[in-house]
Amino acid sequence: MSKTAAAGNKPRFARVEADLRRQMLIDAAIRCLAEGGIAAFTVDRISREANVSRGLINHHFDGIGGLLIEVYEAMTQSMLAAGRENLFFEGGPEERLAAVIDTMFRPPMFSKSSLRAWLALWGEVATNPRLKASHRKSYDAYRRAIGEALNEIATTRKVKADGEALAMTVIALIDGLWIEWCLDSSVVNRDSARAAVYDVLEARLGKLER
Repeated sequence: MSKTAAAGNKPRFARVEADLRRQMLIDAAIRCLAEGGIAAFTVDRISREANVSRGLINHHFDGIGGLLIEVYEAMTQSMLAAGRENLFFEGGPEERLAAVIDTMFRPPMFSKSSLRAWLALWGEVATNPRLKASHRKSYDAYRRAIGEALNEIATTRKVKADGEALAMTVIALIDGLWIEWCLDSSVVNRDSARAAVYDVLEARLGKLER
């Protein structure tokens, strides 16, 4: 048999690197969540969306449940990476704080598709122990990072404030504004959402650079 014929007999997906196949499935799964919620998070639909065979989900992940965890962690890492690009973990505390607020209220975070996918995932956290554990780990890191910036600002200004408690309030407000915007964008927009977060912070810390 010629080399050309042998190559032609290879499964078409065998030519794609394993890490690329994993990423294709994760990206397809996120699109399914954004388009149809958790009801669309099925082996058949994700496989069709990624244009791969059904067996690849079990091959590359611990079944559909394992893929759900990978999707959640991928979206969380994407959010944190966006923050890092805007000095979330570098620079002064006000710079870091402004960076995370700006990042949360602009694309790709602040987009209908992203928020619909998050809403679908959040609905599963309470009933999925593995997802809940992943959420707790990422949430704790997120809250600590914001809390550290807030504590630094409070110390510099000689203001009494519990940075991590205030960070929890900020995160809850951001999540709530996301949900409101996703449900009805005539009620909340990017500028009003961003201003609402600063209003809450400034009530405790004083005027901030916006």
